[in-house]
Amino acid sequence: MEQSIHTLKFSDLKRKTFFKLAMRIYFAALIFTTYYAFISFYNGFTASGILTLFPFVGFAVSVYLFIVKRNYLVGPYIVYILLGIATLGLSYLEGLMSGYYWFQLALIFSLPYVIRREIYFQKHTNILYFIVIIFLITSFLVSPMYSEYYKELTKEDIHYRFILNSLVNFVLIMVFSLQALSRSKYFIKKIYSDKEFAETEKDRRTKVLSNLGHELRTQINSINGVTQLILGREIDEVPNKKYFEILDYCNNNMLLLVNDMLDIHKIESGRFELFNEPKVLYDFLTKITIPFIGKAEEKNLELSSFIDSKLKGVVVNIDEKRFAQVIYNLISNAIKFTEQGRITFSAEVIDLDKERAVVLFNVHDTGIGIAPKNLKKVFDSFHQIQNENNPVYGGTGLGLAISQSIIAAMDSEIKIESRLNEGTRFQFPLKLKRVASIPNKFKNKETFNDNFSLNSNILLVEDNMVSMMYAKKLLEKHVNKVYEGTNGLEAIDQIKAHNDIDLVLLDLEMPKMNGFKAIEHIKIARPDVIVIAFTANIPSTEIIDKLDNLGFDDILSKPFNKQELFSILKQYTPEVIA
Repeated sequence: MEQSIHTLKFSDLKRKTFFKLAMRIYFAALIFTTYYAFISFYNGFTASGILTLFPFVGFAVSVYLFIVKRNYLVGPYIVYILLGIATLGLSYLEGLMSGYYWFQLALIFSLPYVIRREIYFQKHTNILYFIVIIFLITSFLVSPMYSEYYKELTKEDIHYRFILNSLVNFVLIMVFSLQALSRSKYFIKKIYSDKEFAETEKDRRTKVLSNLGHELRTQINSINGVTQLILGREIDEVPNKKYFEILDYCNNNMLLLVNDMLDIHKIESGRFELFNEPKVLYDFLTKITIPFIGKAEEKNLELSSFIDSKLKGVVVNIDEKRFAQVIYNLISNAIKFTEQGRITFSAEVIDLDKERAVVLFNVHDTGIGIAPKNLKKVFDSFHQIQNENNPVYGGTGLGLAISQSIIAAMDSEIKIESRLNEGTRFQFPLKLKRVASIPNKFKNKETFNDNFSLNSNILLVEDNMVSMMYAKKLLEKHVNKVYEGTNGLEAIDQIKAHNDIDLVLLDLEMPKMNGFKAIEHIKIARPDVIVIAFTANIPSTEIIDKLDNLGFDDILSKPFNKQELFSILKQYTPEVIA
């Protein structure tokens, strides 16, 4: 934190930019007023000489207050008032044509440099502007064109004073204008420099978060793999099964937290995107509350849903995962903040034609409600709802912020109505584009069980041994043979050594040679082999396009389950043997 001017040592004060600038202005002003006082007394204009001493005294007092008392506000007021009195008096004594009013204009140009740029800068600057203008107007109202006080002062003398004062003030105005230009250039350069620094930091943070997200998801995949292998064992009772179920639950929550952090970063950096696919909206919506039935029953809450029957058979383009993420966040929050009563999810058709479906979605609860002052804050990142009885409800405070961003990307907005101790309603309309039918490639994949075999030899390339073990355990029972590799170089060697390999699961981030480089050599050696990217990164359009250009046939994101793995493999396996 910057040290206050009142506590600075004089040696430190001298190094401050504002101090150097102020001292230059003050000392220049002292020199000018000394010269004018000398000329006035020398020529016998005593009254003018006395008036000229006013600003001299003002400047001296201001310097004293600034350096000794460290008061930088009173000084400018003293200087501007005394200088205003002096220029008003000189204009009255020697006439307007003497040009002393020019000093008031010079004062206007000097104003930005006499008050420190702090919280009250604008206020004090405006007051000083007002003082200067009042003295300037008064000078024009009360002063004669030529001197009536000094009879010996000829028009030639007055014109000489006009030229001198005009020249002096022209120089002063130019100095202040050039100073302003210099400061503007400095600030423009500073802004440009800060912008470059911010962009560099953003890129660095993006890279760090991307790497961190990759590492976290890799470890979560390892935990998920071991847990699934234990829970999937073919015995009636897994020892300590309930503990492994808790571990699986916590692992899934950890994955949600990691994904939330990565999502909010994508949103803030402008890299968030949707992937729309044709979906039967009614079938999808009727199942959306099922994952929350258990949680609602644990709290003795009634969880119900109403889906408009007009949506039956309606196929629309929608990002199913992102939309589900919004509804899950809203219902999860509703359950979290409701101790008794019910939670209702509804989807009501507002308009339906051949081109589009307009649907109003609602999530309503009878929970603690939200105070009016907090309604605008609930969609802020990291904001958490609190009340006096239970100040902490857990969570990251990202769910609603992400949900609002997802709905905004769908050209809508989540509205909120709430009353304390009565409940809350979240609602938003969506205009969804209709499609005639679902293409075959988007139809639901067949659910696998353990009674199948794939006529395939697979090369599994993974540097994480736990992920390798999990994937291998899943594959061994259902494919002919599994070959292994821990980096891109080993993958190339395996491809060259075994012509029976027809599919490669290739991790992207590996030591020695990563998957991005290895695929080029794999495709050269075996152009016909199917290569599926095997990655802990969350797919984006940029990543998908890059993988497609490199020759990858598909992508499998970690962590994954058995169904996700074999749903992809079935698309590229030549034969399925029952």
